[in-house]
Amino acid sequence: MMKPNTVLWAVGLVMSSQAMAQSNVSLYGSLDLGLLSISNTSSGVGYLPKASSPGGGSVQLKDGGIGNSNWGLKGEEDLGGGLKALFQLQGNLKANSGESGGPNSSGGTSVFNQMATVGLGGEFGDIRIGRQVSPLYYALASSDARGARYFGSALTALVGLNSASGLYLGNNSNPAFGTIYNDNAVVYNAPTWNNLSLSAAYAFGNTPGSQQANSQQTLAALYSANGLKLSAFYYNGYGNSAPAAAVLLGSAAKAEAAGFTANANTNRLASLGGMYTRGAYTVSASWMGARNPVQLNHLVGGADSLDLWSVGAAWRVAPLANLSAGYYRIKDNTHAGNTSTQFALGLDYFLSRRTTLYVEAAQVNNKGANMNTSPVYASPVAANKSVSAWMAGLRHSF
Repeated sequence: MMKPNTVLWAVGLVMSSQAMAQSNVSLYGSLDLGLLSISNTSSGVGYLPKASSPGGGSVQLKDGGIGNSNWGLKGEEDLGGGLKALFQLQGNLKANSGESGGPNSSGGTSVFNQMATVGLGGEFGDIRIGRQVSPLYYALASSDARGARYFGSALTALVGLNSASGLYLGNNSNPAFGTIYNDNAVVYNAPTWNNLSLSAAYAFGNTPGSQQANSQQTLAALYSANGLKLSAFYYNGYGNSAPAAAVLLGSAAKAEAAGFTANANTNRLASLGGMYTRGAYTVSASWMGARNPVQLNHLVGGADSLDLWSVGAAWRVAPLANLSAGYYRIKDNTHAGNTSTQFALGLDYFLSRRTTLYVEAAQVNNKGANMNTSPVYASPVAANKSVSAWMAGLRHSF
């Protein structure tokens, strides 16, 4: 829960900074809340299929139908000569309960669990250091007609990949395949050249005695011109699965003995995607490959190799209304016959530039003991069962 002095500090920072002519600081955020009905939930531990059991259907008030509620501070200072200093702080809010903060990479909770960065920008592009969003997320969202939202999208499909690994607790932002948020990260965004944008990230493991241990690397490319968007990314990580393996195997010592060490190359994710918009119509398609290079996930009943294919479409049915649909299919290459398919459909109505009404529905078919894809972000479901869900809500940004 956010303490009163934290709020006063934030407001004071904004007021004092805005009084300085050379600085530009703003307070921003979004509140997204809706009614969710879901047919199958999990009474187990997070997204671990081995620990899941049917928890029954649920109707609830849920935060995050398009995206999570959040708030933040960001700004820049003109340093002269085309150089500027940058900073950004951003964290989760739960609009249904008023709680602030969210899961970090260590399994704890941080107020600014999404971004805490400082950096420099100029003609060379920009470079930022701290906890921040991985470039892979922007590539993922740019080739998904559903916009990588929190309900029925490429993002929930990515969570499905992590669930199928058998090693995703869901209580931290450092999963088995890919990472949306990186601690201790240095991210460089090159200036756009011929409609092409390139980004590179290196997240330090901060592990004594080893530069490689718990480190993560990402390369991403985005092309955008004349309604066409193309995306690609490559992600590689070490030690990501060790905490979940310790839970499943009974102790950190047993996990290490099985090979789940901080130096083990347990996380590799690559993707290619595209989206094309012409007039009121949009189509998209993508492929994502998830691999456990040291092939350890099968030791806990998970998959060492998975592929995710998606297709999507959107139709601007009216100036203020957009209809979108997406189909996402996960194939387990480790266990023959294990698959997960997800179909989602949604309608957004834009009351204003900042306020959106939405209604959406999804159907997921999970087949296999390690398949428990959920159509709703942060809502685990039991493995090897079908799931249907719908959600109606309101999102406002400020």
